[in-house]
Amino acid sequence: MNKFFKNVFIATTALLTVSSCVDNDDFDIPPVNCNDRWEANTDIAAVKALNDTSTPFQITTDSVLEGYVVSSDETGNFFKSVVIQDSPSNPSAGMTIEMDVTNTYTRFPVGSRVLVDLNGLYVAKDRGSYKVGSTFDTDGVVRVGRMAEVDALAHVAASCEPVVEITPQSFSRIPDALNESNVNTLIRLENVQFQSAGNGQTYYDENNAFGGATNVVVEDSEGNTMVLRTGSFADFAADILPDGSGSLTAVLSAYSNSNNVTPSTYQMFIRDTSDVNFDQPRMDIVSGIGAIGGGNASFEACYAEDFTSFNADLVNFADYINYAYNGDRYWTVKDFGGNKYIQMTAFNANAEIETYFIIPVNFSDADTFSFKSKDGHNNGNPLSVYYTTSYQIGDDVNPASLTDITSEFTISTGNTNGYGDTFVASGDYDLSGITGNGAIMFKYSSAGGVTTTIQLDDIMVVNNDDPNCGTDDGGNGGVDPEEPSEDAEALFAGYNFENWAAFTGGLNSFGLKDYATLSEGTGVDGSNSLHISTDPSTTDGNDYVFTSLAIAGLPTTYSKISFYMKGSSSKSVSLNVYKADGYYKFNLGDLTSSTTIVDAPSNQYTGTINTGGEWVLVTLDLSSISDLNVSNTSEALFALKIGKNADYDLHFDNFTIE
Repeated sequence: MNKFFKNVFIATTALLTVSSCVDNDDFDIPPVNCNDRWEANTDIAAVKALNDTSTPFQITTDSVLEGYVVSSDETGNFFKSVVIQDSPSNPSAGMTIEMDVTNTYTRFPVGSRVLVDLNGLYVAKDRGSYKVGSTFDTDGVVRVGRMAEVDALAHVAASCEPVVEITPQSFSRIPDALNESNVNTLIRLENVQFQSAGNGQTYYDENNAFGGATNVVVEDSEGNTMVLRTGSFADFAADILPDGSGSLTAVLSAYSNSNNVTPSTYQMFIRDTSDVNFDQPRMDIVSGIGAIGGGNASFEACYAEDFTSFNADLVNFADYINYAYNGDRYWTVKDFGGNKYIQMTAFNANAEIETYFIIPVNFSDADTFSFKSKDGHNNGNPLSVYYTTSYQIGDDVNPASLTDITSEFTISTGNTNGYGDTFVASGDYDLSGITGNGAIMFKYSSAGGVTTTIQLDDIMVVNNDDPNCGTDDGGNGGVDPEEPSEDAEALFAGYNFENWAAFTGGLNSFGLKDYATLSEGTGVDGSNSLHISTDPSTTDGNDYVFTSLAIAGLPTTYSKISFYMKGSSSKSVSLNVYKADGYYKFNLGDLTSSTTIVDAPSNQYTGTINTGGEWVLVTLDLSSISDLNVSNTSEALFALKIGKNADYDLHFDNFTIE
C-alpha cells in the first residue's frame, strides 16, 4: 500500500470510529478516541490509596480507572492535564491526569467519562495534588509528570457515552470547601467577591505574578479568603475583574512544597469567565469597619502566642480583638513553611488602611512584653505599638488614649525586594510600672501610600510569678510518675529505636526531620535512642519532628503514655496525641526531673529542659481521655514537636502506652 492510500485508509478508519461512538446530533466536539472496550475496575479513591507520598509508584496490574472530566484547556488556563472526579455530582475524590497533549478539550470535553489504562503508569501525591502519568527527573528528584502524547493516547480514552452535566458541590463559606477530598473536583462558592476588584485589576497581573500565574484573592461574606490562579496564557488574562459579588465555579486544587495540605495551600482555577457569576452588589465584609473577635477575651497577665493553634486565613480570634479602624482589612493568620503568624498589608487596597490587633492585659501582674516581626516589599514603616489603660473589652479604639512605645522595640524593616530571612526579636519592654487593666495594640497604617507587608509572631506577655500562663510548669500534673508496668505496650512501630526501619516506616508521609537521628548505644541501659540536635538556625518554624501512625493491637482503654528522655534545650517540647477529630496537646514546660503531664489548651514551647545528663521519666496522663485513635492504622496517633530558633540536644527512648 503506497503512502497516499495508507494515509487515506487511516483517516477514513478514524472518522468511522468517531462516528460510531456518537449517539446524538452534537458534532461540535466529537469524543475523539472513544473507547467502549475497556471496562473500569477501580476508582480514584483506590488509586490514591496506592501512594500518598511524592515518590512515584508504578502500577503494574491490569487496572482501568474511570472518572468524569471537570477541567478544560479551551481558554488556556489549564495546560497539558485533565482533571477528573469520580462522579458527575457529589464526588468523593478527584485526580489529575498529566499528558503532553494540547487542546485536550476536543478529546476530553467537560462531562465526558474518561477511562485510563493504569498498567505501566505512575501515581503520587505531588505537592498536595494526586497525579497519574509518567515520571521525570528534575535536579535529581523524580516526580510524576506528563505522559508523552503517544503514551497518553494509548492509556487515556473518552468513553463513547454522551457527555453529562457536572454539578459542582456548593459551599456558602470558603472554609467549608477546604477538604482534601475536594481537591481536583468542581466546586461552587456562593456569596463571594474579588477582594481587590474595582481598581482595574485584571485576572493576570505581570507585576504580581509568580510561577507563571497571578493569585487573585476571593473572599466570602465572613472575610475568609482563598486564591484564584490565572495563567498568563489564559484568553481572559487581561480581562478586568468584575466588581460585584455572587457565585464562582472552579476546580479546587492545592499546592504545598511539603505535600502537606493546609488551609493556606488551597487554590482554585476557573475554566473561563462564565464560571464567574457576580451579578449582585459588593458585600460589606464582616460587617464592614469595626471590631471582630474577642468573644472569650479577658485581661490576662500571661500570653505566649505563636498562632500554632489557629487555622490559616483566620481573622476572628476568640481571645483577641481585630479592629479595622479605617478600611476593611484585618490582621490574618498565615502559614509559610509550617510556621504560623499574623499578617497585614495594604497592597491593592481600595482605601486607606488602619487596623489594630488588640491584646487585653492585666498590667498589675504582667512584667514584660515582646514579639517578633518580619517585613516584606517595604516602601515605608506601617507598624506602631501602643499600650493603654483606658481600654475596656468591646470599646471602640480611641487613638487619643494610646501611649506610643514603638521606639522601644527593634522592628524588622528595609526588605524592599521580598521578605526578611527570619523574624526579628523586638526585645523586652518593661511593664512593671503600669497598673490596672488595659491593652497592648499593634496598629498597621497605610498613611502616605505605604503598602509594606508586616508579619508578627511569638507575642509574649510574661508574668514572672506565673511564667507558664497558669499551666503549672507547662501542664505538669505535679505527680511523680510510676515506672511503666509489665503490661505496657509499644506506642508506635519502633518505639524503642532498636528497629530503625520499623520506626521510620511507621511514620506519616512527612517522615522524620533530618536533625533527628538514630543514636546507637546512648539509650536506656545502653540501647539505642532518638537524638534531636538543633541550633537557632536549624528551624524557622515550630517543627513536627515526627508523627507516628497508630499500630494494630493498641489497648482500647488506657491511662497513660510513658517515655524516657535526657539532655538539654533552650526551648521546651510539645506532644500531640491524636483522636478522630483533632488532637490533645501536652507541654513539657520547664523540665529537670521525672514528671507527669496533663493536657493543655494549646501547643507551647516556653520553658527550658536540663536533665543533668540523666534519664528522666515523662508520663502523659490519659485518665480523663477515652477517644484516642487506637484503631485506625492509616491515621496519626502521636507527634513530637519542638520550638523554632532554639538549641536542642535531647535523647528519647521507650515510648509505651498502658
